[in-house]
Amino acid sequence: MNRLTEAVAQASADAEGGDPLAVFEAIGHGYLRWAMANPTHFQIISSRTLIDFNSSEVLRHQNEAIRQQMINLLADARQSGRIADDLDFDQVLLGARALVYGLARMAIDGHFPEWNVAGPEAMHHTLHLFMAQIAQR
Repeated sequence: MNRLTEAVAQASADAEGGDPLAVFEAIGHGYLRWAMANPTHFQIISSRTLIDFNSSEVLRHQNEAIRQQMINLLADARQSGRIADDLDFDQVLLGARALVYGLARMAIDGHFPEWNVAGPEAMHHTLHLFMAQIAQR
């Protein structure tokens, strides 16, 4: 979880221009890079059957800090007119989490060849497509 927290922090810091949606997307890219660089850690952290995640105050705190950062970024994006006023933050958070988790899981479990996906670039393109869909036009 420390490695994930560091990857998210680095991706956030590297995001250009301070655009809250760009930082939100960067967090997703950081998550994907972390998962690909640390597949065993990803599998352990993501499988609640392998660790008792909820009984660890440190794990819960780190996870909640990332989630709260994402909520704050969505609020900033709404305030700056980058996303629609009626966009449900909980749905966006769930969709973003499901997307990056699912993409990482598919890559690590070896599903991409059957979907004719060539390399991890496709994961990042798919995340970018998702972000384009929530951005205010």
